[in-house]
Amino acid sequence: LYSTRMAARRWDFAFATESNTKGGRTGEGPSSSSLTKPPGFLEHAEASAAPSSQTVTKAKADVAKLKSKKAWEVAFSPASQFMMNGFMLWMSGNQPNIFSIMITSYVMYNPLKAIASNAQTFKPFNDGAVDVTLQKICFVLINAAVFCFGVLKMSWLGLLPTEPADWIAFYVVRSSAESATGGMPLGA
Repeated sequence: LYSTRMAARRWDFAFATESNTKGGRTGEGPSSSSLTKPPGFLEHAEASAAPSSQTVTKAKADVAKLKSKKAWEVAFSPASQFMMNGFMLWMSGNQPNIFSIMITSYVMYNPLKAIASNAQTFKPFNDGAVDVTLQKICFVLINAAVFCFGVLKMSWLGLLPTEPADWIAFYVVRSSAESATGGMPLGA
């Protein structure tokens, strides 16, 4: 009997001091009503069960503000990826080789994919309480800027036909208005 009682009390801690207890046990000291209540403690369960309409309205406003803040974080997330992509493009160099072409294609493909999945990206925030139109526009504009940087890199690599020499096959050769012939034969 003694060993089972000791085993049961093995992890029993009493956080009481001698000033508020008689025999070292919390149940033997002053009643719990004489202790001060912690901050935010409600006296009756009915008060915590039925929050006021003002509290509910404030909570909904806080949730809407939090959703708007998170939507702005998602809208600006491509800007942080832009720095990583810019570093990758800089490290790949300006020579058209397989790695620079692959990295540039990656930089151009991901913004297009993000723009195409714009509605799915902002679906968790678009519940009617929060208008995320401005965040969507910002998201699309940042992704478009990243895409344009990829197009610029393609131009630097010489993969876009931007020079007149790239279009020489389409130039029309004009027929000459005059032709000159004649001269002395050398063998006669």
